Amino acid sequence: MNRTRIRLGVLALGLGLLPLFLPKRPRIARRIVIRADRHHIFPLINDLRNWPRWTAWNRRQEIEYHYDGPPAGAGATQHWRACGHSGVLHMTQSHKAERIAYTLMMDDRWLLEGAVSLEEIAPHHTRVLWIARWQGGIMPWARYRDLMLMWWIGRDFAAGLEGLRKLAETTAPVPELVS
Repeated sequence: MNRTRIRLGVLALGLGLLPLFLPKRPRIARRIVIRADRHHIFPLINDLRNWPRWTAWNRRQEIEYHYDGPPAGAGATQHWRACGHSGVLHMTQSHKAERIAYTLMMDDRWLLEGAVSLEEIAPHHTRVLWIARWQGGIMPWARYRDLMLMWWIGRDFAAGLEGLRKLAETTAPVPELVS
């Protein structure tokens, strides 16, 4: 009986101290190499109307979208609603064939900052890096929530990048062969 209490005490102490070592500003990063030119991939990430074609979010549930501002680039805005949740994805930066940055406000209380960058690593091969970060919670339970969000968002980013790879590689123009 005494050993059980000691073990439970050590477990409780560990669970209480673990959040102190978790990041205060969680960050997620996922990358993939796509066999396509970055100039071909860029319109797929720069125009928010293309995001439902490759992101993982709309594969799980029906999502209703509408758009404001310019059709693509900085200032483009996507509003979405699904299953009692809503959000606004706003493109804040757009550097042609290099990088986009955005903010995502979910349910008027969660603000996430993200970016997708393109780096040509070989002819017709592009490394795509998708990163996001947010201000973590102060309380221990909020840090555990952030830990769960890191797993959840990381999983969705990996699936989204795989969707982007499939879309870009199946629609990429085939380079001409020089004889």
